[in-house]
Amino acid sequence: MFLFEVRYWLRQPMVYIFLFVNALLTFGATASDSVNIGGGVGNVFKNAPYVVYTFYGIMSFIALLMVTAFVNGTAIRDFTSNTAQIIFSTPVSKSGYLIGKFLGSTFVASLPLIGVSLGVIVGSWMPWVDPLRMGPNTLSPHIQGFLVMGLPNVLFSAAIIFAVAVIQRSTMASFITAIVLFVGYSIASSSMEDMDNQTLAAMLDPFGTTAVSEATQYWTVDEKNLAALPVSGLVLWNRLLWIGVSALVFLFGYSRFSFTDRVRKAKARIAENGAVPNAATPLPKVALHFDRSALRRQWYTLYRTELVGILKSTPFIIIMALGRNAIPSSTGSSTRYPWPRAPACWPSSRP
Repeated sequence: MFLFEVRYWLRQPMVYIFLFVNALLTFGATASDSVNIGGGVGNVFKNAPYVVYTFYGIMSFIALLMVTAFVNGTAIRDFTSNTAQIIFSTPVSKSGYLIGKFLGSTFVASLPLIGVSLGVIVGSWMPWVDPLRMGPNTLSPHIQGFLVMGLPNVLFSAAIIFAVAVIQRSTMASFITAIVLFVGYSIASSSMEDMDNQTLAAMLDPFGTTAVSEATQYWTVDEKNLAALPVSGLVLWNRLLWIGVSALVFLFGYSRFSFTDRVRKAKARIAENGAVPNAATPLPKVALHFDRSALRRQWYTLYRTELVGILKSTPFIIIMALGRNAIPSSTGSSTRYPWPRAPACWPSSRP
């Protein structure tokens, strides 16, 4: 199952498109002063290890919907393609089926994050970049950023989406869950900035950006340019905590999954008083018109029907409600953007 998912997704263009998008974003942040990811870097090298760790933490959060596309597609493919009954009739085990699919989709969903390193490295080579703003490109910070920041964050997102997908077996439910997670974390990250106990705030951050900020709060510029992220203390415990939470979420979805299709309720067609329904009444003959006026009425009727259906649908109402909470207030001096907290040494990103 694991190898099948890897081979399947590597033949799809979506993996490479997402990798290119991530590389383009970090390339712009490295090669241009007009693009910022998480705020400005000040006197720190634009390709410093400290910046690489921050990029991996923030980009793994932004890539939540990318993770959802891979994990949801893997989880419900057999149900949407009507091959579930065939697969469930074979001697495949529940553990082999679910664990293989989950690990395969999570592995593939983490591959586009490699674009973060590609964008930083290629951006540092551009001839228009001031060489005084760039340091040496070393491989170890990129490996550490991927393993410590990127991979656990993808695992956390994938566990939640996979559990929802295998239980609900609905693409809409998976993407609504991703939006809830995206908006909820965006709002919570602003609240964590105001907490008196920043150690607790760092532990409650599932994407680890607050823990990294606290661990490097008193670093000098030289340490940010050269030092590796200490995988101990807050950073270590934060990563272990949320990897454990990811495992528990997956086990919950595992326990609720069943090798059976859902029972579809059919509405009974019972005539009043048990009588046999009357024979169908023939339709009256009408004049058919195919002129421009009829086409305009047909277009308007279809437009109105589809628009009203979308506006009354539950997913649209939920998404609009969540989007309303995600929009920062346009008044007052305390405007905050719903992004992970930038390190204290960075200048504010407020307008």
